[in-house]
Amino acid sequence: MSVIERENGAQKGGKMKTRYLARKLRISPLLGLMVFSLSGLPAFAQLDEIIVTAQKRAENVQNVPISITAFSGESLAARGLTDLTDVARFVPNFDMPTSNNQRNVSIRIRGIGSSGTNPGIESSVGVFLDGVYMPTGAMAFGELSDINSVEVLRGPQGTLYGRNTPVGALNVTTRRPSYDFEAQGTAGYGSDAHKWVNGFVGGGLADNMTGRLVAWYRDRDGYQENSFTGDDINDASQYGVRGKLLFEPWDSFEVNLIAGYSKIDNECCVAEQIDVTGPFGIATPGFVAAQAANGFDFNNFDDRDQVLDADDRPDDQTDSVNVSLQMDWTLTNEIVLTSITSYQDWENDVSIASDSLRNPVFDINQVQANEIWSQELRVTSPVGEMFDYLGGVYLYRQDTTFDQNAVIGTGATRVFASPLAPFCLPAGGGCQLAQGDTAFSDFDQETRSIAFYGSGTFHVTDQWDVTGGLRWSQDKKEVDVAHLNAPGNSLAFDNLAFRPSPRVMLDRKESSLTWNANTRYNVTENVMLFMTAATGFKSGGFNSRRLPVGSNLEFDSESTITYEGGIKSTWFDGRVQFNATAFRTKLEDFQEATLAASGTGFIVGNSGEQVVKGVEADLVASITDQFTIDSSFAYLNSEYTDFRAAQCGFGETPDDFGPTPSPNDNTCDRTGETPAFAPKFNFTIGGELVQPLNDALDLRLRADYNWRDDQNLIRVTQDSPADHPSYGLMNVRAAVGPSSGEWEFTAFANNVADKAYFIQAARQPLGGLISGGGFAGAGGVVGWYGAPRTWGLQLTVRTGN
Repeated sequence: MSVIERENGAQKGGKMKTRYLARKLRISPLLGLMVFSLSGLPAFAQLDEIIVTAQKRAENVQNVPISITAFSGESLAARGLTDLTDVARFVPNFDMPTSNNQRNVSIRIRGIGSSGTNPGIESSVGVFLDGVYMPTGAMAFGELSDINSVEVLRGPQGTLYGRNTPVGALNVTTRRPSYDFEAQGTAGYGSDAHKWVNGFVGGGLADNMTGRLVAWYRDRDGYQENSFTGDDINDASQYGVRGKLLFEPWDSFEVNLIAGYSKIDNECCVAEQIDVTGPFGIATPGFVAAQAANGFDFNNFDDRDQVLDADDRPDDQTDSVNVSLQMDWTLTNEIVLTSITSYQDWENDVSIASDSLRNPVFDINQVQANEIWSQELRVTSPVGEMFDYLGGVYLYRQDTTFDQNAVIGTGATRVFASPLAPFCLPAGGGCQLAQGDTAFSDFDQETRSIAFYGSGTFHVTDQWDVTGGLRWSQDKKEVDVAHLNAPGNSLAFDNLAFRPSPRVMLDRKESSLTWNANTRYNVTENVMLFMTAATGFKSGGFNSRRLPVGSNLEFDSESTITYEGGIKSTWFDGRVQFNATAFRTKLEDFQEATLAASGTGFIVGNSGEQVVKGVEADLVASITDQFTIDSSFAYLNSEYTDFRAAQCGFGETPDDFGPTPSPNDNTCDRTGETPAFAPKFNFTIGGELVQPLNDALDLRLRADYNWRDDQNLIRVTQDSPADHPSYGLMNVRAAVGPSSGEWEFTAFANNVADKAYFIQAARQPLGGLISGGGFAGAGGVVGWYGAPRTWGLQLTVRTGN
């Protein structure tokens, strides 16, 4: 078996659980209360170990000298967390918001992350499934079924995890096949006609071979009502299958083959206009009058009511194929040689919910495809010697295509004040777009990467370790991109709104050297102090979207350096765990995406410097053998320390009005400001009670509350309508079943107070094409809702071991 599984088997010692507890700004008083409450508890009420693979070795999470939050599969099930967006609600300084399609997801750690709105940009948070890198957050969507662990690693992970992990990594592992027969099935039904079925079956196929088959299906109606069509909108559906085969031809050699397919088909996502009658809302008198005059009456004056009013009929489909082969060979000296070979084929085909209005403005279809091959070879030393090490080589190839076809509809009502007169002279002396005007985009990029890495730990004494690591990597990208218009388009389309650009072929090549150094000191057997310094790197690239005048096709790399110090501790005979980390990250030349003036795409550029510092803490306590409480807390202080040419927000005065043109004309200086998606405080608190009903049945009750401070939901411009107030969400679950675990019936409710909140916002999409009255375009801000109150019932049946 692999070194990870071998160590995991030796250390696990019980079910893996993750429960953390802290209280916003009241950690010390709570600790005092815990000391008083726990002093008389029996010795058997101990917390289970959590085994993680954050450093590519199986270790107790309490021994890993980085800020990490981990969930076992059992913990995910107990909380009802079925996808990574759910998980993000329970991890401090971690977020995963999306907007009008799956591809646009942003994965953020400590407020830093990149959106998928421009396929030319890569994520700042690396995502790994069973040791295989997935280049976009969108590829991580899907059912968390038959999961071994989910680990959120904060801070640069470039030495061990490689490319595009300058602020952290998300590491997901699935369960290993067992030689004993086991099977499980779950079926449920809930609000919004939500239906789900999932399960697995596995066991030995021969003396040296075992397998596991997992399948899932989930479907629900839309969360919101569309008053224009009378139908529900923003529904979701998915299904998938994953097979695992473990072959051990001899004791020191094993082969793990994993293959999976999934399909996600969502009618998602139409947005809501925010603060429509406010100072910068869309419903100005000119806009309302223009809408009425053009036959598209605007009636959606209430926000946060879960009611939309739009002609959009989005269709967002994703197909994923994943295959990986891992081989582990343990030599006679306990050194392990590991090979991981993988192939991924991912395609997202979406008809965009373009404007969230009644106007048929733009019919936009986008198709992005990623085809990926990777090969990692790794050598890992045995543990327990004076010097531990691991190292390897990593090869990566990715082919990305992004094609867009967009056609103007009758709802593109804006009249442009035209410099093209007398060639364009409709009534009023301006220019308008014509129904049927068509634009095409064609983006094809090849990425080739190679890396060599190594990490070593020197055990200075029994209590003191020092670790250092280096990784050298080289990325080469070649791009072929063109943005063309159909013949016969209107002059306004070709010259004012969507200027075509001829085909361009470019390449770029860059190398980087990242490093990390940490030390940990075990004050006692149960108290560990650590300090870490690490660097991260994300390569530059090319914009895939149509560029406004003055924007660059190419953007450069970004880099980070992070310093951390913290404590990991266990108290009261294993009944209480308290961990805390203080950190400071500086991000240089960060890659930022801003919305083009037409509202049809996000353009990436390098924007300056950002510093993030703060504290993360968690506390978990077994109050009795039946009752456990857990919580987490984060404080985040994020600031642009150099961002002098940012796109201005609504109502802002540009900084430069000089007599001669300069790069800062019509831009605003954000130096000293707090970026979007950086709430100063967030915390979670939860509790679980297991109460025997009789000799045969147990009742399990669980409640979880998560709270986020106020924040802005629009990058760069940070328009005031997107200032989102603080809010909290409460989930509750009740389950009954035998203590043997043969079956369990569960009832749950999420967001029990039915809080209306937004997870992402943007300036009015396509606002530059819609009349706001006169020659002006439409203004305003839209937001995408989080889930309202939902409820459900489910039955789980298990057999075997």
